[in-house]
Amino acid sequence: MCFLLFSLSAMAQEDSLSYSIMISRAEEVQLTDSVEINAIEWKLRRLDSVDVKKWFSAILGTTNNNRLKNRGYYLGGKITTHQNFDLLVLLEEKKRKDTSNAAAQVIYLISMRKYGRYISSLEVAITGLKKRSVYNTTSWLYKDLKVIKDSKFTVSDKPFYDLATYKINGGGRFILYPND
Repeated sequence: MCFLLFSLSAMAQEDSLSYSIMISRAEEVQLTDSVEINAIEWKLRRLDSVDVKKWFSAILGTTNNNRLKNRGYYLGGKITTHQNFDLLVLLEEKKRKDTSNAAAQVIYLISMRKYGRYISSLEVAITGLKKRSVYNTTSWLYKDLKVIKDSKFTVSDKPFYDLATYKINGGGRFILYPND
């Protein structure tokens, strides 16, 4: 019985250690006042599919489609200053099969417990083309953990705009707030 309990404890510590190793490779984002989150300015660390499945399976979804096929996942940064959770910046890049070589990019802001358990995520930046649509979304993350998401997209030559405000609560969840 003692051997079984010890082995379960050792496995849990291994997960926590591998999470610590994974995020140690990401650059700490300095959040003095605010930071713009877009699909351009990140020092990216490519993640292998095992890490993506292990730590970010909630983003991949539960359907049978293989979200790892023709896609690359990169850890762009981390904010570890909150006492209850870490915020990670994850970039998903989807390669196009056509000759344009264009890639759609989605950046997620993900809250994780300090030991690596997924809490919540929000798509905070999107760039790319899909059929007759063009997407360009950027966000601002403020020191008080407020996120302003600015979405601009064009569908069939018709422009659309949306502004959304989120607040990250003490448990690491993204809460949609009315715009001020």
